[in-house]
Amino acid sequence: MRPEFGPYSLLGPVARHRCKRAGMVASLAVILAAGVISPAAAAARSVTDRVQAELPSAGGKCKPGHHKPDHHKPRAIEAGGRDKCKGPTGPTGPKGPKGPKGDHGATGATGPTGPTGATGATGATGTHGRQGVTGATGATGATGTAGVDGIDGIDGATGATGAAGNDGATGATGAAGNDGATGPTGATGTTGATGPCSDIDASQDADGFELRVALTGGVTYAGIHDLRGTAPRPFVWTDLSTHPNYPAGGLDPDGRDVGFVCGAAVNGHNANAGNPVKFDVMTTTGQVWETTCVAVGVTNPATLNCNDANGLPNPWTKVTLQPLAGAVNGGS
Repeated sequence: MRPEFGPYSLLGPVARHRCKRAGMVASLAVILAAGVISPAAAAARSVTDRVQAELPSAGGKCKPGHHKPDHHKPRAIEAGGRDKCKGPTGPTGPKGPKGPKGDHGATGATGPTGPTGATGATGATGTHGRQGVTGATGATGATGTAGVDGIDGIDGATGATGAAGNDGATGATGAAGNDGATGPTGATGTTGATGPCSDIDASQDADGFELRVALTGGVTYAGIHDLRGTAPRPFVWTDLSTHPNYPAGGLDPDGRDVGFVCGAAVNGHNANAGNPVKFDVMTTTGQVWETTCVAVGVTNPATLNCNDANGLPNPWTKVTLQPLAGAVNGGS
Protein backbone atom coordinates (compact mmCIF):
# COMPACT_ATOMS: atom_id res chain seq x y z
CA MET A 1 0.00 0.00 0.00
CA ARG A 2 1.32 3.45 -0.83
CA PRO A 3 1.75 5.80 2.11
CA GLU A 4 -0.13 8.74 0.67
CA PHE A 5 -3.64 7.21 0.97
CA GLY A 6 -5.65 5.33 3.47
CA PRO A 7 -6.26 1.60 3.41
CA TYR A 8 -9.60 1.85 1.66
CA SER A 9 -8.85 4.19 -1.20
CA LEU A 10 -10.98 3.42 -4.30
CA LEU A 11 -8.74 5.34 -6.71
CA GLY A 12 -6.13 3.78 -8.94
CA PRO A 13 -2.46 4.81 -8.98
CA VAL A 14 -2.85 7.48 -11.63
CA ALA A 15 -5.91 9.05 -10.04
CA ARG A 16 -4.32 9.03 -6.61
CA HIS A 17 -1.19 10.67 -7.97
CA ARG A 18 -3.21 13.47 -9.53
CA CYS A 19 -5.21 14.05 -6.40
CA LYS A 20 -2.06 14.19 -4.40
CA ARG A 21 -0.52 16.80 -6.63
CA ALA A 22 -3.66 18.89 -6.53
CA GLY A 23 -3.67 18.69 -2.70
CA MET A 24 -0.01 19.63 -2.56
CA VAL A 25 -0.58 22.69 -4.72
CA ALA A 26 -3.50 23.76 -2.56
CA SER A 27 -1.49 23.20 0.64
CA LEU A 28 1.43 25.22 -0.70
CA ALA A 29 -0.87 28.07 -1.61
CA VAL A 30 -2.28 28.16 1.94
CA ILE A 31 1.22 28.01 3.50
CA LEU A 32 2.56 30.76 1.24
CA ALA A 33 -0.45 32.96 2.04
CA ALA A 34 0.13 32.47 5.79
CA GLY A 35 3.86 33.35 5.42
CA VAL A 36 5.01 30.19 7.15
CA ILE A 37 7.70 29.24 4.50
CA SER A 38 9.31 31.11 1.68
CA PRO A 39 8.37 30.44 -1.99
CA ALA A 40 11.77 28.81 -2.65
CA ALA A 41 11.35 26.35 0.17
CA ALA A 42 7.85 25.56 -0.99
CA ALA A 43 9.07 24.81 -4.52
CA ALA A 44 11.84 22.52 -3.27
CA ARG A 45 9.44 20.61 -1.11
CA SER A 46 6.97 20.22 -3.99
CA VAL A 47 9.65 18.68 -6.20
CA THR A 48 10.66 16.26 -3.49
CA ASP A 49 7.10 15.13 -2.91
CA ARG A 50 6.58 14.68 -6.64
CA VAL A 51 9.68 12.46 -6.99
CA GLN A 52 8.43 10.36 -4.08
CA ALA A 53 5.06 10.04 -5.72
CA GLU A 54 6.35 9.04 -9.15
CA LEU A 55 9.31 6.78 -8.41
CA PRO A 56 8.57 3.22 -7.32
CA SER A 57 9.95 1.92 -4.07
CA ALA A 58 13.27 0.01 -4.28
CA GLY A 59 11.88 -3.22 -2.93
CA GLY A 60 8.26 -2.82 -3.86
CA LYS A 61 6.05 -5.37 -5.34
CA CYS A 62 4.92 -3.15 -8.17
CA LYS A 63 7.29 -2.27 -11.04
CA PRO A 64 6.79 -0.14 -14.10
CA GLY A 65 4.59 -1.87 -16.60
CA HIS A 66 3.69 -4.54 -14.11
CA HIS A 67 0.01 -3.81 -14.16
CA LYS A 68 -2.00 -4.70 -17.14
CA PRO A 69 -5.37 -3.25 -17.41
CA ASP A 70 -6.86 -6.37 -18.93
CA HIS A 71 -5.72 -8.75 -16.20
CA HIS A 72 -6.05 -6.59 -13.05
CA LYS A 73 -9.18 -5.93 -11.20
CA PRO A 74 -9.84 -2.52 -9.81
CA ARG A 75 -7.99 -1.90 -6.51
CA ALA A 76 -11.22 -1.43 -4.80
CA ILE A 77 -11.95 -5.15 -5.36
CA GLU A 78 -8.52 -6.54 -4.37
CA ALA A 79 -8.23 -7.72 -0.88
CA GLY A 80 -11.14 -5.79 0.28
CA GLY A 81 -9.99 -2.61 -1.47
CA ARG A 82 -6.36 -2.71 -0.30
CA ASP A 83 -3.47 -1.83 -2.58
CA LYS A 84 -0.90 -4.62 -2.61
CA CYS A 85 1.77 -2.50 -4.30
CA LYS A 86 4.00 -0.65 -1.83
CA GLY A 87 7.06 1.13 -3.12
CA PRO A 88 10.15 1.80 -1.06
CA THR A 89 10.23 5.02 1.08
CA GLY A 90 12.20 7.76 -0.64
CA PRO A 91 14.89 9.80 1.02
CA THR A 92 13.83 12.71 3.26
CA GLY A 93 14.20 16.04 1.55
CA PRO A 94 16.23 18.91 2.97
CA LYS A 95 14.62 20.96 5.75
CA GLY A 96 13.34 24.26 4.57
CA PRO A 97 14.50 27.53 6.12
CA LYS A 98 12.65 28.84 9.16
CA GLY A 99 9.90 31.25 8.28
CA PRO A 100 9.70 34.78 9.76
CA LYS A 101 8.14 35.18 13.20
CA GLY A 102 4.57 36.30 13.03
CA ASP A 103 3.31 39.45 14.79
CA HIS A 104 2.03 39.20 18.34
CA GLY A 105 -1.66 39.24 18.53
CA ALA A 106 -3.39 42.05 20.49
CA THR A 107 -3.60 41.56 24.26
CA GLY A 108 -7.04 40.57 25.29
CA ALA A 109 -9.03 42.82 27.66
CA THR A 110 -8.62 42.23 31.41
CA GLY A 111 -11.51 40.39 32.85
CA PRO A 112 -13.61 42.02 35.62
CA THR A 113 -12.42 41.68 39.21
CA GLY A 114 -14.30 39.08 41.10
CA PRO A 115 -16.32 40.11 44.21
CA THR A 116 -14.53 40.26 47.57
CA GLY A 117 -15.22 37.33 49.72
CA ALA A 118 -17.08 37.80 53.02
CA THR A 119 -14.94 38.53 56.13
CA GLY A 120 -14.65 35.58 58.37
CA ALA A 121 -16.06 35.77 61.91
CA THR A 122 -13.70 37.07 64.66
CA GLY A 123 -12.43 34.39 66.86
CA ALA A 124 -13.29 34.42 70.57
CA THR A 125 -10.90 36.29 72.91
CA GLY A 126 -8.79 34.04 74.96
CA THR A 127 -8.93 34.21 78.75
CA HIS A 128 -6.34 36.32 80.60
CA GLY A 129 -3.55 34.42 82.16
CA ARG A 130 -3.27 34.43 85.95
CA GLN A 131 -1.07 37.20 87.39
CA GLY A 132 2.22 35.98 88.71
CA VAL A 133 3.11 36.26 92.40
CA THR A 134 5.14 39.37 93.31
CA GLY A 135 8.64 38.47 94.26
CA ALA A 136 9.97 39.29 97.73
CA THR A 137 11.92 42.56 98.17
CA GLY A 138 15.62 42.00 98.33
CA ALA A 139 17.51 42.91 101.47
CA THR A 140 19.08 46.39 101.67
CA GLY A 141 22.77 46.34 101.05
CA ALA A 142 25.17 47.38 103.77
CA THR A 143 26.20 51.06 103.91
CA GLY A 144 29.70 51.62 102.62
CA THR A 145 32.34 53.11 104.86
CA ALA A 146 32.87 56.87 104.75
CA GLY A 147 35.81 58.05 102.73
CA VAL A 148 38.85 59.58 104.45
CA ASP A 149 38.96 63.41 104.50
CA GLY A 150 41.54 64.83 102.19
CA ILE A 151 44.56 66.71 103.54
CA ASP A 152 44.24 70.51 103.58
CA GLY A 153 46.42 72.24 101.06
CA ILE A 154 49.31 74.48 102.17
CA ASP A 155 48.53 78.21 102.27
CA GLY A 156 50.22 80.11 99.52
CA ALA A 157 52.87 82.67 100.35
CA THR A 158 51.73 86.29 100.88
CA GLY A 159 52.60 88.50 97.97
CA ALA A 160 54.97 91.42 98.44
CA THR A 161 53.42 94.81 99.28
CA GLY A 162 53.47 97.15 96.34
CA ALA A 163 55.32 100.44 96.53
CA ALA A 164 53.31 103.50 97.69
CA GLY A 165 52.35 105.85 94.91
CA ASN A 166 53.46 109.46 94.86
CA ASP A 167 51.08 112.05 96.30
CA GLY A 168 49.29 114.02 93.64
CA ALA A 169 49.70 117.77 93.43
CA THR A 170 47.24 119.87 95.48
CA GLY A 171 44.65 121.53 93.31
CA ALA A 172 44.16 125.28 93.31
CA THR A 173 41.61 126.68 95.79
CA GLY A 174 38.42 127.67 94.06
CA ALA A 175 36.96 131.15 94.32
CA ALA A 176 34.43 131.72 97.13
CA GLY A 177 30.85 131.63 95.95
CA ASN A 178 28.34 134.42 96.52
CA ASP A 179 25.83 134.02 99.33
CA GLY A 180 22.50 132.85 98.02
CA ALA A 181 19.33 134.85 98.60
CA THR A 182 17.29 133.89 101.65
CA GLY A 183 14.40 131.68 100.71
CA PRO A 184 10.82 132.60 101.54
CA THR A 185 9.37 131.49 104.85
CA GLY A 186 7.56 128.23 104.56
CA ALA A 187 3.82 127.98 105.08
CA THR A 188 2.55 127.20 108.56
CA GLY A 189 2.07 123.53 109.03
CA THR A 190 -1.32 122.02 109.69
CA THR A 191 -2.49 121.62 113.24
CA GLY A 192 -1.39 118.37 114.72
CA ALA A 193 -3.80 115.66 115.70
CA THR A 194 -5.58 115.99 119.04
CA GLY A 195 -4.05 114.05 121.83
CA PRO A 196 -5.69 110.88 123.12
CA CYS A 197 -8.08 112.70 125.48
CA SER A 198 -11.49 111.12 126.24
CA ASP A 199 -14.01 112.07 128.91
CA ILE A 200 -17.71 111.78 129.83
CA ASP A 201 -20.05 113.40 132.39
CA ALA A 202 -23.78 112.97 133.31
CA SER A 203 -26.56 114.86 135.14
CA GLN A 204 -30.23 114.17 136.06
CA ASP A 205 -32.27 116.82 137.93
CA ALA A 206 -35.74 115.75 136.68
CA ASP A 207 -37.74 112.60 136.14
CA GLY A 208 -38.37 113.24 132.45
CA PHE A 209 -34.78 113.08 131.05
CA GLU A 210 -31.10 112.81 131.84
CA LEU A 211 -28.09 114.65 130.28
CA ARG A 212 -24.67 113.56 129.00
CA VAL A 213 -21.50 115.22 127.68
CA ALA A 214 -18.87 113.09 125.92
CA LEU A 215 -15.38 113.90 124.59
CA THR A 216 -13.53 111.66 122.14
CA GLY A 217 -11.04 112.30 119.36
CA GLY A 218 -11.06 116.08 120.07
CA VAL A 219 -14.84 116.30 119.48
CA THR A 220 -17.34 117.23 122.24
CA TYR A 221 -20.94 115.86 122.10
CA ALA A 222 -24.01 116.97 124.15
CA GLY A 223 -26.58 114.22 124.76
CA ILE A 224 -30.11 113.86 126.19
CA HIS A 225 -32.00 110.68 127.09
CA ASP A 226 -35.82 110.76 127.31
CA LEU A 227 -37.09 108.67 130.28
CA ARG A 228 -40.85 109.01 129.78
CA GLY A 229 -42.97 105.94 129.23
CA THR A 230 -42.06 102.29 129.57
CA ALA A 231 -40.56 101.67 126.10
CA PRO A 232 -36.79 102.26 125.95
CA ARG A 233 -35.85 105.56 124.26
CA PRO A 234 -32.56 106.26 122.46
CA PHE A 235 -29.90 108.78 123.39
CA VAL A 236 -29.76 111.71 120.92
CA TRP A 237 -26.50 113.66 120.43
CA THR A 238 -25.45 117.12 119.15
CA ASP A 239 -21.86 117.88 117.99
CA LEU A 240 -20.75 120.97 119.93
CA SER A 241 -17.31 121.14 118.27
CA THR A 242 -18.97 122.72 115.21
CA HIS A 243 -19.97 125.82 117.22
CA PRO A 244 -17.91 129.00 116.78
CA ASN A 245 -14.75 129.52 118.92
CA TYR A 246 -14.46 125.81 119.84
CA PRO A 247 -11.03 125.58 121.53
CA ALA A 248 -8.82 123.64 119.10
CA GLY A 249 -5.36 125.23 119.18
CA GLY A 250 -4.16 128.69 118.29
CA LEU A 251 -4.23 131.83 120.49
CA ASP A 252 -7.11 133.30 122.50
CA PRO A 253 -8.09 137.02 122.31
CA ASP A 254 -5.56 137.67 125.11
CA GLY A 255 -2.74 136.15 123.04
CA ARG A 256 -2.50 132.99 125.13
CA ASP A 257 -2.12 129.47 123.82
CA VAL A 258 -5.56 127.84 123.81
CA GLY A 259 -4.48 124.21 123.53
CA PHE A 260 -6.90 121.33 122.77
CA VAL A 261 -9.96 120.02 124.61
CA CYS A 262 -9.04 117.26 127.01
CA GLY A 263 -11.93 117.18 129.57
CA ALA A 264 -15.70 117.90 129.67
CA ALA A 265 -18.52 118.44 132.21
CA VAL A 266 -22.29 119.15 132.24
CA ASN A 267 -24.42 121.27 134.62
CA GLY A 268 -28.14 120.51 134.24
CA HIS A 269 -29.48 122.11 137.47
CA ASN A 270 -33.11 123.26 137.03
CA ALA A 271 -32.97 122.33 133.35
CA ASN A 272 -36.60 121.17 133.50
CA ALA A 273 -37.66 124.74 134.27
CA GLY A 274 -36.35 125.97 130.94
CA ASN A 275 -33.06 127.18 132.31
CA PRO A 276 -30.04 126.64 130.01
CA VAL A 277 -27.86 123.57 130.46
CA LYS A 278 -24.15 124.48 130.67
CA PHE A 279 -21.46 122.35 128.94
CA ASP A 280 -17.86 123.08 129.93
CA VAL A 281 -14.53 121.80 128.56
CA MET A 282 -10.92 122.11 129.75
CA THR A 283 -8.00 122.34 127.28
CA THR A 284 -4.48 120.97 127.48
CA THR A 285 -3.23 124.45 128.55
CA GLY A 286 -5.68 124.60 131.50
CA GLN A 287 -8.23 126.95 129.94
CA VAL A 288 -12.00 126.51 130.59
CA TRP A 289 -14.53 127.22 127.84
CA GLU A 290 -18.35 127.03 127.98
CA THR A 291 -21.47 126.88 125.77
CA THR A 292 -25.17 126.33 126.54
CA CYS A 293 -28.21 124.36 125.31
CA VAL A 294 -31.91 124.18 126.36
CA ALA A 295 -33.71 120.88 127.03
CA VAL A 296 -36.92 120.60 124.98
CA GLY A 297 -39.42 118.22 126.59
CA VAL A 298 -42.36 118.93 124.27
CA THR A 299 -40.78 116.78 121.55
CA ASN A 300 -40.95 113.00 121.59
CA PRO A 301 -38.32 112.03 122.41
CA ALA A 302 -36.89 115.03 124.34
CA THR A 303 -34.17 117.01 122.48
CA LEU A 304 -31.58 119.78 123.03
CA ASN A 305 -31.75 123.20 121.37
CA CYS A 306 -28.19 124.60 121.23
CA ASN A 307 -28.94 127.64 119.02
CA ASP A 308 -29.59 131.30 119.89
CA ALA A 309 -32.76 133.31 119.21
CA ASN A 310 -31.62 133.78 115.61
CA GLY A 311 -31.22 130.04 115.06
CA LEU A 312 -27.40 130.23 115.05
CA PRO A 313 -25.26 127.82 117.12
CA ASN A 314 -24.33 129.24 120.53
CA PRO A 315 -20.57 130.11 120.46
CA TRP A 316 -17.99 128.90 122.93
CA THR A 317 -16.74 131.52 125.35
CA LYS A 318 -13.73 131.45 127.65
CA VAL A 319 -15.01 131.85 131.22
CA THR A 320 -13.99 134.99 133.04
CA LEU A 321 -11.04 134.26 135.28
CA GLN A 322 -9.23 131.05 134.51
CA PRO A 323 -7.91 128.60 137.07
CA LEU A 324 -4.71 129.90 138.66
CA ALA A 325 -2.36 128.11 140.99
CA GLY A 326 -2.62 129.36 144.62
CA ALA A 327 -5.69 131.51 143.95
CA VAL A 328 -8.45 131.81 146.58
CA ASN A 329 -11.69 133.00 145.12
CA GLY A 330 -9.73 134.42 142.25
CA GLY A 331 -8.06 133.47 138.99
CA SER A 332 -6.15 134.81 136.07
